[in-house]
Amino acid sequence: MAPPSPSPPAPILSFFSASFVIVLIFVYILFEVGFFFYYHYHLVPYANRASSSSIFRQPPAPYRDYAKVKDRHKLLIRILDRLIERSSVPTQQQQHSTNLNDDNIVQRTSNVIYTFIEAWFEKKNQHNNTSYQRFSEQIDMATLDVGLCPPPPPMIRTALSSFRGKNSASVGDEDEDDDTNHSSSASLSVLDWDVSSEGKLRTVNERSTDKDRIQKGNMDEFLSWALFGIPINSAQSSPQMKQALNSFYGILKTRAGLIFEPGYNVNYQPRTFTFENVKSLYRPFCVYAMVAIMRMAANCSLYIMGFRIHTCRRGLRYWHRAAGSKQQRGASPFLFFHGIAPGGHAPYLPMLFLGLLRGPLLSHRHRDIFIFENKPISYALCFDALSEEDTVHGVLEALQKHLDTSSMTNNLSLCGHSFGSCQLTWLIKSSEMKGRIRSLYLIDPVSILLSEPDVVVNFLYSREDYEDLHDVTHRGVTSRLIRFMNETKIHLVASSELFIEHYLRRNFAWYNSELWLHDIPEDVKVVVALAECDEIVNATKIEKELDWYNSKAARERPCCRSDLVEKIIWRDVGHAHCVTNPKRWSDMHHAMRKIESEVLIDISCSKDE
Repeated sequence: MAPPSPSPPAPILSFFSASFVIVLIFVYILFEVGFFFYYHYHLVPYANRASSSSIFRQPPAPYRDYAKVKDRHKLLIRILDRLIERSSVPTQQQQHSTNLNDDNIVQRTSNVIYTFIEAWFEKKNQHNNTSYQRFSEQIDMATLDVGLCPPPPPMIRTALSSFRGKNSASVGDEDEDDDTNHSSSASLSVLDWDVSSEGKLRTVNERSTDKDRIQKGNMDEFLSWALFGIPINSAQSSPQMKQALNSFYGILKTRAGLIFEPGYNVNYQPRTFTFENVKSLYRPFCVYAMVAIMRMAANCSLYIMGFRIHTCRRGLRYWHRAAGSKQQRGASPFLFFHGIAPGGHAPYLPMLFLGLLRGPLLSHRHRDIFIFENKPISYALCFDALSEEDTVHGVLEALQKHLDTSSMTNNLSLCGHSFGSCQLTWLIKSSEMKGRIRSLYLIDPVSILLSEPDVVVNFLYSREDYEDLHDVTHRGVTSRLIRFMNETKIHLVASSELFIEHYLRRNFAWYNSELWLHDIPEDVKVVVALAECDEIVNATKIEKELDWYNSKAARERPCCRSDLVEKIIWRDVGHAHCVTNPKRWSDMHHAMRKIESEVLIDISCSKDE
């Protein structure tokens, strides 16, 4: 028997091991260098080709509810009417403190509309040529509810703050109830710095000069983008659009008393985000690799739990698992749409299965569950975004494939977080889906009041806007610093990612994604969960919109025993805090259990009839 061969010395093994590690590191560095050049010289130019050349510019998504150009004025009127309705009646304290009469109320409405329009513009400071303070610092909920006002320079802002403390006690008293709200910190109100010495509220035309006011050329650019979806030079080549554009100015004049002087003010730039370049921050390939690993682990977990992945004919991907038994298929099928997040649906699985869908009534084992993917907003190397039509078609295809006729007739539960609420809006507006939805759960929804600039500006522009962190007039240094860190986190994690920015700037139609509460069928149960300190959504404004809607519904339908829209307000937390907090899961679970019980009662009553 031959003697065994001697094993290599330990130093040789360690040498080869070290060499292997060095080679791997070297190969990885070479790969990252290659991806760096591929990112900057291929991916970014590809994402921006539509803004650099009209040849690659896709036509805007059809205006679903206002398909004809001659009907676009209805969208403008609807937005203006909401602003006017919310701000036309000031409080008794405001009337007493400013001696408002009917003429002043009309003038005040004019200010509300103008400041709303102005918020859609990026205004440059005339002194240092930088943008105004961050948009969320401009909200004036105390006196205008939905009105916005640009703050003056810091020294004037400080002086006016002292003036308000001494001479505007009645208004200050009213603000005390909102001191705990950090979603939109109190700023200078129009009633503070637009009231003349005689106590009359001055109009925008009276307080503005041509140098600091939006002019007709600026409005042409903004209205062409907002209501036509195309640049102004393309709109001017269409006689029909030119006529519609003139009608917009007539509406602004008759309803708000606004007249825009000819010319173009270079200090105002409309935030036409779908025309602008993608402004992304580079991320190494290892970031996308780690997200892919996280997504793969989540997919493996879903597979073990009995879910299977499917792809619709138009590209919509989703995970589905049927109810545990045929006897349990009467429970509401549950459809979930995730928001903008690394890994897409992956971070939401603990919230879904350990929080929302637990207990005997809501158990995920007692119902069909659909989890829909949206790759372009999930840190995936993917530019292919599905349109509203493809998404709705895919959802219908999934329901027809996995559900029988009875369970998909009128018993669907839809849940969406953040951007997922836009997809819920698409389904609500679908004629084929509208009658099948029984409950709607909106968590940190960006779709409510989407025509107002909060979401777009806070998500896409917040890091570019000027923000004076040393200004502590309206909040403490600590709270401002915490909010700044949260906003920076959102910017670094989500809003500056290449494929997410491409999706929003090239494939997002805001006019089709806004959820108007009046468009929700009366038989649909709705729960809206808001984070008070949301850095993206103006939670205070949406909460007031919900209260307004519920109070109006109660007046019109006194037989209603409860609010049409249930609301959950999470105090002192920010956007997406609920995704990782079990206490927030419990709040949502209790609200869903209540809604599901009401749905079952309604179904039983309808069967008895």
